[in-house]
Amino acid sequence: MNTKITDFDKEMSAITFAEAGEHAIAREMLGASPAMKAAASETLKKKPYLAAAVFGAISIAAYVAIFMNENWVTDTYTMGGWHAAFPVGTALVFSFIHGAFASNLLSLLGLEAKK
Repeated sequence: MNTKITDFDKEMSAITFAEAGEHAIAREMLGASPAMKAAASETLKKKPYLAAAVFGAISIAAYVAIFMNENWVTDTYTMGGWHAAFPVGTALVFSFIHGAFASNLLSLLGLEAKK
């Protein structure tokens, strides 16, 4: 019986650990260099300050724009017919912008989903 562990076996085992969220063990199994380890840990430490600020500003600007034009919005969005697409589109846009902001803000606060 051949018990030799091949490179393929090491790579597949490392992939399994990486998919399970055990990145340090996966790097160790592959024999990652110190420079590679430093780059990976630096990537993990980067916080999305700019993204949170940008999406926060876009979110505030969108709310200000919609409330400053509330009469036009009310008149246009209640016309019926194909105008019914406006509220749906607006809800999707606001949902995306607010969701991106909230996600980045939670990452800044260190709150991440369990893996």
